[in-house]
Amino acid sequence: MLKKTLLPLMGLLSITQAYAQDERWFEVEVYLFERDAGHNQEKSPDQVTLINTRKAVDLISPLFSTDITGASLGLKGCSSSDWATNADECNQQLGSAQVNHTTQIPVNIAAATEQYGIPGGAPVLLSSEQNQFNDIMSKISREPGNKSLLHMTWQQSMLPRHKAKPVRLYSGQDFSDRFEGNGQMVQSYQSELTIPQFDFLDTSFDSKTQKPVWELDGTLNIYLNHYLYVEAALNLREEGTKEIDTSSSYLNETVEQSNKVTPFLYAFPLTQNRRVRSDEIHYFDHPKMGMILQIRKMEQPTDRIKDIANEL
Repeated sequence: MLKKTLLPLMGLLSITQAYAQDERWFEVEVYLFERDAGHNQEKSPDQVTLINTRKAVDLISPLFSTDITGASLGLKGCSSSDWATNADECNQQLGSAQVNHTTQIPVNIAAATEQYGIPGGAPVLLSSEQNQFNDIMSKISREPGNKSLLHMTWQQSMLPRHKAKPVRLYSGQDFSDRFEGNGQMVQSYQSELTIPQFDFLDTSFDSKTQKPVWELDGTLNIYLNHYLYVEAALNLREEGTKEIDTSSSYLNETVEQSNKVTPFLYAFPLTQNRRVRSDEIHYFDHPKMGMILQIRKMEQPTDRIKDIANEL
């Protein structure tokens, strides 16, 4: 029995030795929270700048998205490893298939059981038992006006910038039933605000095809270039109103001047690029939100396999 267990481990160890030369694995824990808007004077941006998340590693979608088409065909859809190795294909699958997703992503994102990285493998989402920010989160959440947005921990190999893939972070409510990604109201929702319309023949089916517009959405790219670097690109969405100039002119003369107030979904960006030290806790500040980040040294996957083999 021991021999049968040891041989696969030794085989895996020999295969993964090649990866050990180029890989250094770290554990990343991140906590994002919203700050009370009433205590800052952050001006609402006039334009919404969308963040490209297409090629980012998605550790969250496999937990909450269901590919209805794939399920009916007996397919499993994209796992976190699939997102890491072929994000384009997974995004294409989401775009072409009928996808059912929750309208609210919880704050705490975690695997059901303890997980560990594999040499040459994709980033791995860890369980809640592997988190270390509980005390920090309790302290911050107790402060008046703070609202937790997202907390998750994962392991990943740190690569040079030209090889590194960002990890997608998103959470909170989905605004897509009312707003487009650019902040404008969905046309059907705008009609409901002006003239109530009821379709009694279509009350049981959701024909919504637009992509989710999450309260928090963006990417976190961490790479190694002698030192560790963090590139954060996140949008915090907030409902508000916006004045639209509806003036009309004829022969360069204003005939009618009026401003229309309409609902609008603002996007407050957190964009930072910073060099960081491993094992230190770093704070990324923003008038609307804050991000706590720690990149911890960890036992390398190849060393862990050796330890398991030695124990046997």
